[in-house]
Amino acid sequence: MQALTGLPKELALYRIFVRDLVLLAEVGVYDSEKNRQQRIRLNIELDCEDTIAGAGDRIDGVVCYFGVVERIKAMLAERHINLIETVADRAAALCLHDARVVEARVTVEKLDVLESAASVGVTVARRR
Repeated sequence: MQALTGLPKELALYRIFVRDLVLLAEVGVYDSEKNRQQRIRLNIELDCEDTIAGAGDRIDGVVCYFGVVERIKAMLAERHINLIETVADRAAALCLHDARVVEARVTVEKLDVLESAASVGVTVARRR
């Protein structure tokens, strides 16, 4: 199937992103991190099947970054998570719930862990 751009469907992509989203989350393996929230920063990039031309300028025709953020906030509110790797993996999986998302890259950083570093973190990439 040819996309409207003339490229094969699998090559016609667009990328949405959320940069520097700072949220509070209960995350960490150490006792000092239990039962308290700490700041984390997320950066999310989603490569999506190019549906822009056919979307008719309607939000339901494209992947909605607001919906992605709300799903991640709900996941973080559910319970304590030990590892930021788990946060990144679960966030990427939530992004892939939309069948138009081909690949999700999620970076999660703890902002207040090491006094001598701006952040510590992890990036995961998940492909459909």
